[in-house]
Amino acid sequence: MKRILLGLVLLAATVAFAQQQGQPPPTMPPQGTPPTFPEDRAPRQQMPPDQEAPPPQGLSTPEVQQQIQQGLNSEPILRNSNVGVHVDKNSVILTGTVDSQQKHDLALRIAQSYAGDRKIVDKIKVTQRT
Repeated sequence: MKRILLGLVLLAATVAFAQQQGQPPPTMPPQGTPPTFPEDRAPRQQMPPDQEAPPPQGLSTPEVQQQIQQGLNSEPILRNSNVGVHVDKNSVILTGTVDSQQKHDLALRIAQSYAGDRKIVDKIKVTQRT
């Protein structure tokens, strides 16, 4: 009987604690704290939860090509490789040669990171060192 009573008390305490967690904390009236936004402008309103934010604008074709080429040029492991990139509105074409699968995979990852919706066309040849 004591166990049942103790279990009911523990259950009631758990339910009461869970209900308190779901409620917002009581707020105190401001005590001379200035607003965090300029008074002449209203605070920014958030989008309603049933609407999605507009998709971010993609990079232009020349910007994508420049970003990928900079990414390839900035990688020390690809410094002695011969990898070229050509971008049009639908695809990213990688050409050239590398001497390891690791370099090939890195070049593909760099291109994919900037390609957006463009298809990656892999024309890189892997040559093994002897």
